[in-house]
Amino acid sequence: MLVTGIIDVDPSGSLHSYALDQPEKLPPAVVGVVGKALSSWAFKLSEPTDELVHSKVSLRVVAKPMADGNYKVTVEGASFFQPGPGGEWATIKDRSRQPRYPTEAVDARVSGTAYLLLRIGRDGTVEEAFAEQVNLDQYSSEVDMKHYRKLLADAALDAARHWTYTPPSNGAHVDDPFWLVRSPVVFHIKVIGTPTAEQPYGHWKTYIPGPRQELPWIGKSLANESPDAMPEDEMRSGDPRLQLITPVGGA
Repeated sequence: MLVTGIIDVDPSGSLHSYALDQPEKLPPAVVGVVGKALSSWAFKLSEPTDELVHSKVSLRVVAKPMADGNYKVTVEGASFFQPGPGGEWATIKDRSRQPRYPTEAVDARVSGTAYLLLRIGRDGTVEEAFAEQVNLDQYSSEVDMKHYRKLLADAALDAARHWTYTPPSNGAHVDDPFWLVRSPVVFHIKVIGTPTAEQPYGHWKTYIPGPRQELPWIGKSLANESPDAMPEDEMRSGDPRLQLITPVGGA
């Protein structure tokens, strides 16, 4: 389950307050687990400040079955986003090149999400593209899942390398030599002529997490976040002001 909200961080780096989006739609157990985890969070700030640091947050909350038939609910990942006026971040300009669903994956009824990390140059083109993680919706042997993760990753990367972006026009990062953005690519099989099924907020989704690949040129703030903790319909550049230094699931 993905849970979203906002956080305020004290100048000391401790969590000042938080608010979850639509808490009435979340199971009480999830609200309790998230609250306990966030209450122990502490951050390293990129620079000193006398004001609260306001950030959007999305959390991947996981329920794992236990031997007694119950489920253990934990916060497994977090993704942050710095809100602000328009023009402060690289934004998508042309994404007309759509990923081609691999025929082999379609025939095998395999679906999933590829979480891409893209390095955007000053001309707005994609200088480097990398698949950080690929989660599948179906379980199979390790060999098969590795194969299908690569198929989905390659298809997503082939399209992403043709995308273009509008560089920032103002703000602290306008003169950066490049910009990093995360962008999920969803591969979902549906019957032609039927509407795409949307995942309601506050509902569980079964998935098989893929291994995360590390990059040497990723910044500390993004490296500290979880690729699959961001909503599938968003593009994010992280929040460079914050680096979580305590366990994401709480002490």
